[in-house]
Amino acid sequence: MSELRTPRRRRSVAVAPALLDPAELPEDAPGRVKLIVVEAPADIVEAPPLTPRIAPASSPSLLAAGGGWIPVAVAGAVIVAIFIVGMLLTRS
Repeated sequence: MSELRTPRRRRSVAVAPALLDPAELPEDAPGRVKLIVVEAPADIVEAPPLTPRIAPASSPSLLAAGGGWIPVAVAGAVIVAIFIVGMLLTRS
């Protein structure tokens, strides 16, 4: 006959949380506030000079036509056409 074993209680069933050792706090910890201060370098403290920027002349392109929405519409139409052709081929 084998010995009767006492059932062990699993940790996941334990109701009480595991006890943790308290951390050591420095003596001045309760009221300590540390501020981080970063100063700007001297070369960027002044405001930049106001100079008018001239945009480079560009020729209208097909991709920029209609604010860029025409190529998106064309790509959408191509995707829908491929989908419809694919559905017709797989249904036959």
